[in-house]
Amino acid sequence: MKKILFITNIPAPYRIDFYNELGKYFDLTVLFEAKGASNQGIKFNWNYDKIENFKAVFLSDGDIKERRVDKRIFKYLKKNLYDEIVVTNYSYFTEMAAILYLKARHIPYYMETDGGIIRDENLLKRCYKHFLVSGAKGYFSPSKSSDEYLKFYGAKENRIYRYPFTSLKKEDILEKPVTRDEKEILRKKLSIKEKYMILGVGQFIHRKGWDILIEAAKTLNLDYGIYIVGGTVGEKYKKLASKTKTPIYFLEFKGKEELAEYYKSADIFVLPTREDIWGLVVNEALAYSLPVITTTNCVAGVELIRNNENGRLVSSEDPNELVISIKDVVHSNNDKQMSVKALDSIRNHTIEKMAIVHKKILI
Repeated sequence: MKKILFITNIPAPYRIDFYNELGKYFDLTVLFEAKGASNQGIKFNWNYDKIENFKAVFLSDGDIKERRVDKRIFKYLKKNLYDEIVVTNYSYFTEMAAILYLKARHIPYYMETDGGIIRDENLLKRCYKHFLVSGAKGYFSPSKSSDEYLKFYGAKENRIYRYPFTSLKKEDILEKPVTRDEKEILRKKLSIKEKYMILGVGQFIHRKGWDILIEAAKTLNLDYGIYIVGGTVGEKYKKLASKTKTPIYFLEFKGKEELAEYYKSADIFVLPTREDIWGLVVNEALAYSLPVITTTNCVAGVELIRNNENGRLVSSEDPNELVISIKDVVHSNNDKQMSVKALDSIRNHTIEKMAIVHKKILI
């Protein structure tokens, strides 16, 4: 059985699921830089006993230090220890150092990305990124725009392999859309009184664009309720929400089962992001049969959303376009066709499929 090493940052639950699935096909070791990132507001509610089909190595028991090299990584990179090596976060200093080490010793490796956006940057930075990205044996990319990102920084097109990036197992995707009766039962349980429920999930940070959604809400009415699950909310968003008559509810992060009830209760999902190199909440919303409205700056949206089929893509920073799309999508989905299309569009984006694609390349 082939020996594979993955190098990554922290043990996000969906990554553990993926490595458990991939570990069915290989003798897999996953080297995590650290066990958590509470210094970034990221906390995981799961037990380490979920690690079943692979060997986990943690360089640190604490929080990840993105801009510090952990020299202990080098002992895992010697020649002939593994048949294949995959590096997943080249912008983190420890993994950056790993790539430089592998390049210097002519040890082949793969690079995996969850997405990428080409930005304006100075020549020196662009040349250094080109040096880091170029030269890998192969590249795992989740989308067309990510392909272009990799090629911009030196990846050879014939070495780029597309994989379905996701946080979902097959069992997480509904078989059919949630019925109106089912929604009403859940809404009563969650004390949701509005006729139309708009759901958003994500941190209350500028990049996510919740201020744009709140601005759009000024031209909605009391039939609509906006529910944003995003943790601790700052005064900025509370002040903005106080200026609109449309009910806006800021909710703490929810566990998987409770969050599922909010997904199933909603009419549509909105992610008004200014930038997301992927946006896994888009996958999750589609899996719960929700039409999705997001921006053209969301890579998951560009990859998965088809206008007027399973949702709509809008421009960032445009509350007027957003509110028009919200009204259109809510009323266009009366016959549930968008909900059906939502499920159809996400069925191939599963952890199981993700592992199979990696298996075919690494075998």
